[in-house]
Amino acid sequence: MICRIPGKGRFYMIRKLLIINIALLMFVLLLPLTTLAAETASYSLIISNDKPEIGKEVEVTVKGKNLQDVYAYEVNFVYDDSQLRFKAAKSAFSGFTVPAILKKDHLQFASTKMGNTPGENGEVTLCTLTFEVIGGGKASIELTDVKLVNSKLASVTHSAGTVATTEIKNMTTFTDISGHWAKEAIEKAAKLGFVNGYEDGSFRPQGLITRSEFAVILARALHLPVNDKQLTFSDLDSIPQWASTSISATVKAGIVTGYEDNTFRSDQKITRAEITTMIVRALGLSLDTTRNSTFADADDIPAWAKTYITAASEAKLVQGRDGNLFAPNDQATRAEAVTLILSMLNNKK
Repeated sequence: MICRIPGKGRFYMIRKLLIINIALLMFVLLLPLTTLAAETASYSLIISNDKPEIGKEVEVTVKGKNLQDVYAYEVNFVYDDSQLRFKAAKSAFSGFTVPAILKKDHLQFASTKMGNTPGENGEVTLCTLTFEVIGGGKASIELTDVKLVNSKLASVTHSAGTVATTEIKNMTTFTDISGHWAKEAIEKAAKLGFVNGYEDGSFRPQGLITRSEFAVILARALHLPVNDKQLTFSDLDSIPQWASTSISATVKAGIVTGYEDNTFRSDQKITRAEITTMIVRALGLSLDTTRNSTFADADDIPAWAKTYITAASEAKLVQGRDGNLFAPNDQATRAEAVTLILSMLNNKK
């Protein structure tokens, strides 16, 4: 048998190829994993206060980790709308922000950079949400998914499933309601989160309430969605910032209106006729112009309020005072406002 031995040239060529292949394999194996595949993106929610009181605000900041070239984003949330009321969203990006979209307990917010600017990389703060605490117990906010867009307009969607929780303190005991006829109603309203007391621990049940204050309480009780639309009242400058979105929400819902001169009169004390009218509008009760009020002071009821007060009385939402007097033009107390709103909520059920 004759064995053929490769020539030296062929032998050296095979050895050279083998060395090159081994070198390439070692190079690949020694490469950091991040060079071959980007680290998995993750998200966190940072809450400003994990034990807030009813009536206070909490901020939730959304952060991403291991992000690459983030030029724009869309974030989606689910939250406890019976305990938290969305107020505002602020993007950490400079550029254009899409107003938050609310659908019951779902919230969507989006923002993008503008112009020829690079995207963000690494650990990135996306946005901060602000909520008002309106109910007691545990409340949760879940970041369900995040859509990212890079500077080349390519997009990717991540399922986040990140949850932040907060333990809300129930401030239902007030120092000045013992023995008051509305004690039970006040405590229930505080537990539901649509009213709160003062810093000294009092509720001041006989205190009078302004039109702005009542609009805010009503918007909270009904969980009306935030409405950032600019109000058009002629005395807009007198409406406090803390009340403007609630007033706007009640106006949009057809519950609150201004006066004939297009003023709102924010600081004016609200009357019993006005709060009753607003409650009837909120419930959408039918009005019957042929029905007459049975209150002893029916003649004192303003013409614009007659059908509303009659409808409220027949629905057992309101009762008269001593002597079967309704006192339509008397200024309403905080206790009366709370009691009427609870009657409204019970009627809605």
